[in-house]
Amino acid sequence: MLFDSEFLIAASGQRGAARRARSEAFLRAHLDTPLYTSRVCWAEFAEGCTSQAEANHGTARFTVIGLSEAVAWEASRLARLLKNAGLHIGDNDVWIAATALAYGLPLVSRNTRHFARVPGLTIAEY
Repeated sequence: MLFDSEFLIAASGQRGAARRARSEAFLRAHLDTPLYTSRVCWAEFAEGCTSQAEANHGTARFTVIGLSEAVAWEASRLARLLKNAGLHIGDNDVWIAATALAYGLPLVSRNTRHFARVPGLTIAEY
């Protein structure tokens, strides 16, 4: 599963105890599932951190997937498709969705408003 930045922020406790508990319950329910996030999500999470070490600590349980050529190609196709349909979701969300699609991973997110526009993307809400 690929976890979006909102999940990372919730799991870190930056959004309060209730959201942290909800994210931790989701992780406990998926103990045998590999945990991934994208470099874009890492960067969005890092905005709320005071150091790179803090950002790395907060995301340590997730494998960070970089922006490969396959992800960039998927992002280019997705951005064009959504823009032409008048459904653009923002550049960062395009990169996040493209990462999930390129690696065949479901996206764990509460942002169904944007991500539901992406054809072929499986969304796991928590």
